Amino acid sequence: MSATSRMACADAERQLQGYVDRVLSAAEILTIEAHLAACERCARCYRLEQVMREKLRSACAEPCPEALKVRLRNLCEECDCD
Repeated sequence: MSATSRMACADAERQLQGYVDRVLSAAEILTIEAHLAACERCARCYRLEQVMREKLRSACAEPCPEALKVRLRNLCEECDCD
């Protein structure tokens, strides 16, 4: 891997969410993929992000009970939230 294509772990961590969300440029994707292939620590972070996203997606698939909606609305009214 050339010095220009190497990415520091701190840079990879900053871009990881964008990579997971698929909002990076093609050049950024290539750079972070090269880093993930070479850095097991960052690759583990990426896998964790993927697992967490899937768990969140599964949890959000269940409908919210009406009683919980009412309680949340009441809490928002009490604290003057929108």
